[in-house]
Amino acid sequence: GSGKTRVLTMRIAALIDRHGVPPERIFAVTFTNKAAGEMKHRISRLLNRDPSGLWIGTFHSLSARLLRREAELLGFTRQFTIYDEDDRLSLIRRLMEQQGHSTKLFAPRAVQSVISAAKNRMVAPADLATGASFDRLVQVAAEVYAALGPALKAANAMDFDDLLLHPLRLFREHPDRLRAYQSRFRFVLVDEFQDTNRAQYELIRLLGSHGNVCAVGDDDQSIYGWRGADVRNMQDFLKDFPGAKLIRLEENYRSTQIVLDAANGVIAENSG
Repeated sequence: GSGKTRVLTMRIAALIDRHGVPPERIFAVTFTNKAAGEMKHRISRLLNRDPSGLWIGTFHSLSARLLRREAELLGFTRQFTIYDEDDRLSLIRRLMEQQGHSTKLFAPRAVQSVISAAKNRMVAPADLATGASFDRLVQVAAEVYAALGPALKAANAMDFDDLLLHPLRLFREHPDRLRAYQSRFRFVLVDEFQDTNRAQYELIRLLGSHGNVCAVGDDDQSIYGWRGADVRNMQDFLKDFPGAKLIRLEENYRSTQIVLDAANGVIAENSG
């Protein structure tokens, strides 16, 4: 309730309207399609026109858009399929059966959860296996994880986690494509920054290596650790972008004082 998203939308509108930045040079990312739609609507209202060419959306939607253009460099066709959770669960169940793992003893959904968490932390199958040598579920997940990538590729498919990891692989293996996107997106903006996981942060760090990055977030609002969000990204930002300005928004326009007092009472107990 302190106006974080408003800061982002006003900044995008000012870049386009006041500073003459072409919308297609701006990469703006948030966490839900609803939020992205609202931001685009607000920007259109501020500009009195549609900012056509602006890349604005969720990490997954913008990464998918990028990968549709570059898929062939990674061994996929541009018509690759995006597997939803049910598709991936069916594939994991099939791989477990092929490897002789009991789907009664190790629930495919639990295996899927371990794999997804590892992908979000950018942990490779071999590292996942060595990191938990006494945890049989993790060992099974590591074996399935090792087979999952080739199985998805054979099906010309990516899962949701791949949408974040494949652009990083593209940039690692084809530095010229990274330079092209760095040159194209001269301004990178991130909403709800406290909810980024390691792969998402790495994407922002690479695309925004020119330093024109504006991120808004609240480390006290980080509630998605269970799905890979890493609040340390907020601390790393100031280290990875030397000279960054920290601007605090300390007035709340949404909540009553009694709610703020209660929230601050809880937050005051946080360490680190």
